[in-house]
Formats: sequence, C-alpha cells, structure tokens
Amino acid sequence: MNRIANTVVMVPPTHFAFNEQTAVNNTFQNKLNLSESKLTQQAMTEFNDMVNKIRCYGIEVIVLPSPKENTPDAVFPNNWFSTHEIKDQKYLYIYPMFSKNRQAEVQVEALQNALLQKTGRKYIIQDIRALANGRALEGTGVFIFDHTSKTAFLALSERADIELARKVVEKLGYKLVTFSSTDKNGKPIYHTNVMLAIADKFAVICLEAISEQKERLMVQQKLQAIGKELIDISFEQLYHMAGNVLQLTNQKHEKYLLMSKQAENVLTEAQKQLIDKYCHRLSFDIPTIETVGGGSVRCMLAEVF
Repeated sequence: MNRIANTVVMVPPTHFAFNEQTAVNNTFQNKLNLSESKLTQQAMTEFNDMVNKIRCYGIEVIVLPSPKENTPDAVFPNNWFSTHEIKDQKYLYIYPMFSKNRQAEVQVEALQNALLQKTGRKYIIQDIRALANGRALEGTGVFIFDHTSKTAFLALSERADIELARKVVEKLGYKLVTFSSTDKNGKPIYHTNVMLAIADKFAVICLEAISEQKERLMVQQKLQAIGKELIDISFEQLYHMAGNVLQLTNQKHEKYLLMSKQAENVLTEAQKQLIDKYCHRLSFDIPTIETVGGGSVRCMLAEVF
C-alpha cells in the first residue's frame, strides 16, 4: 500500500459547538463567548478555507456531509474510521466512540459510497463497535500507525481500550506499542495524536508527556528502531497543537506536513529545519475549531488508502 495518503475525508462543522460530553476527559477544549450561530459561522469559514488550500496543493479532499443529529465534533472524522489496504484488498475499520453524541457522527453507508465513487473499489467493513461492549477505541485519534514498519503506537486512556486495540492490530497484522501519557496536570491525554505524529522519515513527539522514564525511553527507542528522526516538542508546544500534525502527499508525490498556524508559530527554527529536510510545511488558521473543539488539523483529516 501507499505509505502516505494523497486523499483525505473531511466533514464540515455544520453543528459545531462546545461538546460537554467530551469535555470530561479532553482538557484542551475551551468555551468562547460567542453565539451559537457566530461560532458555527467562524468554524465553517475556517473549514472551507482549509479545504480550498489543501486542494490548491494537489491533495484530494472528499467532503462528507455532516450528520443531521446533534454532532458538535463531526469536524473530527478520523476518530470513527480508518482505511487500510492489505494484500490488495481495501478495508474500512469503524470504531466505537466514547461519548453518545460522537457515536452519532458515524455514517458508514455515506462513507462507503463516497469511497466507492472515488476509488472504484468496495471496502470490506470491519466494525469494531460489535466487539466494544461499552468500551471506546477512537480510531487514528488513539492509534498512530506507521504503515511501513506495521507498528501502531497507542497512549492508554478512557478512549483507548487496550483489549480492543489488540484485536485491531491482530486483524491488521501490526505490532502494538502501548504507553501512558499525561498532560501538565497529570491527567491522561485523551488522544495519542495530540502528543505524537509519525511521518515517513521522522516523528513529532512530546517526550515530556510520558512521565514514566522507562516508558519514555522505550517509546523513543521504538521510534528510532523503525527509522524515525525525533522532533521533541515541549508541553507548551503541545498545548499549541504542535503534535497534532499529519504528513500527506499530492498527485506529484510532493510531501507536506499539515498543521495549524498556531502550531507552526511555536516551532523553533531548529524544529522547522528538521521538518523542512523531509517535506514542506502547510499550515491553516483554525483558532475557533482548535479552541472550542480541543483538536486541530490532524483530527480534521481522515486518510484514504
């Protein structure tokens, strides 16, 4: 399979709002003193600008309609599905979400139709929700896949059940690396993709967020063993979403690291040079979505393989 996606699925923030249900374990969410209509308007403008800019750089975007239900976090579709190609067969994995209103985001039929139209191939569905029994495993929010080495990194949390994770990697034929990560207040970080991103030649990681020294060293060594140069970000940079980034490629096979403007602004010159050694930086101004949603650019992008 292609190791870097050149197509992503995005979902517009049509019903965007502060999500009280996810705020119980996402400490990155913050309220803004705006009316509901103004909040949605700003989020939609940020979203549309981001879609247009991505397409300008030759990366394909499939815009899936937003679900009609009360779905304040629908703009983050990477949590409820992932796509994979194994032995020339395409698979669509559907994941169990932690909160009720996020469970309402899942649109299997609409997604499958969009993928069929785009790729001309039908994806075999692996619905992990059937195994969940009340547990959560939020897709590539919690799994950070390195498809080259067939390794999945996962930080344990209420949204990342280890038994479900083992079942998924077993189906995929991947190795699983688990660890604990915490925010500056010692609470589990809700999604691994806030503190870790893996590109083809490098990884962006907040080692400071892995407080247990042995685990920190283990993760560091595992990443280096699969050939990644490490870009270590600080807690301050993590809180500006510098870890929530994603590498994509375009039709000309040019590689880009997608991130938010605030993430790019907190990177040091040395960190920027390391990224630039391997790919171009591509940033987007999405302050409303980041502040209220508690997620950033990577969360808004679901790769199509």
